[in-house]
Amino acid sequence: MFLISVTATFAASHILPGYPGLCSKLHGHNWTVEVSWSSRGLDPLGMALDFHEAEALLGPLIKELDHSHLNDHPFFRERLPTSEQVAFFLYTRLKEIMSSRTDSTVRLDQVAVTEMAPYKAIYRETSG
Repeated sequence: MFLISVTATFAASHILPGYPGLCSKLHGHNWTVEVSWSSRGLDPLGMALDFHEAEALLGPLIKELDHSHLNDHPFFRERLPTSEQVAFFLYTRLKEIMSSRTDSTVRLDQVAVTEMAPYKAIYRETSG
């Protein structure tokens, strides 16, 4: 099994109402996102997924979140914008985007979101 990852960053603010601490107030982070894809095989060039293609898949989603207030994003109207929920949002959207690809050998593996070191949340679906 081959696993490739691409990392991107974005800056965004959020509020976690009801949180028993400072995060219940407006604050921001320089978030880091690491997305991993897996493949059982390689293409004729010897790649699981071209890194530039991986960046192109993730890039529009990062732009959507960059320099925003996450609580205002439609996805977070029904849920708090925690690191876990940001990872879930990105995974869900990437899975939708990946569903239109004709290459079925590459699978979205996981999305890891770090709001600040050393705190990281990871979302992945279990295979059964």
